[in-house]
Amino acid sequence: MWIALGVIVVLVVGVALWWKFRDPLAGEDFYKFYVERKWAWELILTEEQEQAFMAGLEAYDDESTVYPHREAGVLRVYNPSMVISLFLLAEQFAALGPGAAGDPAGAVRHLIDRAAAAETKGVLHLDDEWMDGPVDGMDKYDFTGAMMSATRAQGVDGDVGGYGDEDGGFGMLTILTEEPQHVRAMYDEAHSHAAPGEIRNRLDVYKAVIEEPEPEFVAGLERADAERSRFTNTLMYDYGRVLAGYRAMRPHMGYAEPSDVMSAVMARMLGDGLPGITWTRTPSADQHQRALDLISTRG
Repeated sequence: MWIALGVIVVLVVGVALWWKFRDPLAGEDFYKFYVERKWAWELILTEEQEQAFMAGLEAYDDESTVYPHREAGVLRVYNPSMVISLFLLAEQFAALGPGAAGDPAGAVRHLIDRAAAAETKGVLHLDDEWMDGPVDGMDKYDFTGAMMSATRAQGVDGDVGGYGDEDGGFGMLTILTEEPQHVRAMYDEAHSHAAPGEIRNRLDVYKAVIEEPEPEFVAGLERADAERSRFTNTLMYDYGRVLAGYRAMRPHMGYAEPSDVMSAVMARMLGDGLPGITWTRTPSADQHQRALDLISTRG
């Protein structure tokens, strides 16, 4: 009975998270450029500046698709193919002064063109054709799966978010070295509103799963996520350059699992400051070390 109830609670919380990330009012396109005043990178800008910045992104999107990964602080640009730190873009947009608000489309286009011209810190240029055929029996989907394993060492805490795009050829790893006590308290408070009602029969299970989650639960999670973003940092890495390193290192690692070879490649890229890997903002020493631990320590 207790096991069954535990499964039910997991289901209810899972559905609540699904509800949180869907947009019942206007869909994904509306959310892409909505001004939230929520994530850490947004707070670099005033509300008026953020409105202008989002208007500039939307104008650029009309010509060449972009997608903001808000929580990670990363902007995906499809043409030319690259990822850019939203922290970097927000700082640069603010530095343009009042002129950026007067012509947000021109300002954002200028900043994205600048990123396309040079791969600096916070910018990764990508190759959509990064894999031209199977490698060690892996297609790009298998490679992405192995990369997810390569960035999640057993017994090492600190990974609070990951993402892999096998078509775009990049991945992200969000690092949190230590969750502040007040953030843990915010999550505890949110989850206190997520407990299901009395489960007496199968009908109660169905109701618990399909009903909207408690508004207090969803709002609490959003507040906690936003506050936590002040303390996280996201590592962005290019699959194409990881793959090039993999091909060079594979002959020297015998029968090692593909994820172990990828770990060795990424650890070298990060530790030596090689091209193909960068952060959304300058990492602390602890964040840099935690990322190395997550990448280097294999279970």
